[in-house]
Amino acid sequence: MEIRRAQPSPQNPPHAAALPAWLDPLIWLVVLIVVACLGFFFDQTVVGAIADHQIRWLEQIAGVISKFGDWPELMGYATVVLIGVGFARKRTLVKVILCMMIAGTLAGTATNSARLLSGRARPNNHEVPPGWYGLWYKGQWLLGKYKFHSFPSGHTATAFAFFGVIGFAYRRRAWSFLAVASVIGWSRLYINAHFFSDVLVGAVVGLFFAQLTWERAGPLVARLVKEK
Repeated sequence: MEIRRAQPSPQNPPHAAALPAWLDPLIWLVVLIVVACLGFFFDQTVVGAIADHQIRWLEQIAGVISKFGDWPELMGYATVVLIGVGFARKRTLVKVILCMMIAGTLAGTATNSARLLSGRARPNNHEVPPGWYGLWYKGQWLLGKYKFHSFPSGHTATAFAFFGVIGFAYRRRAWSFLAVASVIGWSRLYINAHFFSDVLVGAVVGLFFAQLTWERAGPLVARLVKEK
């Protein structure tokens, strides 16, 4: 009897050999360093270009878009959708949405912690020269000083983590959802809340947590929701 090998199909593509677990964080670290250096090089160029092409109505739109990168808003929208798909017993979607919420929370926590320590002045902070001021400056703590929380962008990181999970879950539609996150990152630049490097690093951090959550927490979430 002739034995035929099953041919890979678009629905069941061949799997590439998995990379060692320790290699993933190293790759992300290298990407982060390269992206940060690239961003630092173009920071002032991008800030100047945006300042030269400011349009009032576009700035107002960017301000509205920017709010969609806020953690409370994203979690609120996700919760409403989660309740809906839960009642509809769409367990795979429940898994995806829960992973989106976890990834967004992790990325937001990481970036907020990092920018509290960095103390980088925002582009719209005209009280001090551009720079990194850490936790303490001129006899006062900068922990609660919004204008010193530029690096990295928390909105961008949260958005890329949140929508990045959809990209990892549905690879063929990844670019459309990453485009949504990119628009949120653009909005942070356009309203002069961040430097280019802040947004780039935030995007990398967000994608890292998206992959980490989907690959590591995803199977656990699937068991919790009893995904078939």
